[in-house]
Amino acid sequence: MSGFRVTARGISIKLTESDARLLADLANQVATLIAGRADTADDAALNRLLPSAYLDESDSAEFRRFTEDELADGKVLNALTMVETLEGDPKDGHLRVILDDPSAQSWLRSLTDIRLALASRLGLEDPATEPPHEGDDRYLLSVYNWLGALQWSLVKAVDR
Repeated sequence: MSGFRVTARGISIKLTESDARLLADLANQVATLIAGRADTADDAALNRLLPSAYLDESDSAEFRRFTEDELADGKVLNALTMVETLEGDPKDGHLRVILDDPSAQSWLRSLTDIRLALASRLGLEDPATEPPHEGDDRYLLSVYNWLGALQWSLVKAVDR
């Protein structure tokens, strides 16, 4: 992965077709999780994406009543923006994605949400936690790390 770069047309990246599909799938999964939150009972990833604002449960519930829908809708919109920008036709097994500033901001937010959900699934909520070294979790950890590199590349491009 060469990372994002600034071009005359916007912030650009060339992804393999499989990387583009993976990103779109992950963004869709996060959007589905958040949109279906009413049907999900105490999901750790969802709790990480929409955390309590206060330690006191009644204060947190009151705050959530006024803010959760807007926050959740924004997260879903960011994820779907990412999916939409990944819907191009690959050429020679690669997809060129060009982001304008609003789309780049949506990508940054969505990448954060995807990484938070993966970190929750991997049990990486505490920095002292030892990452997994085997099985499916090892693959998820490599995806988590790849997303971090992708996100850092985008941060640098946005910060031009």
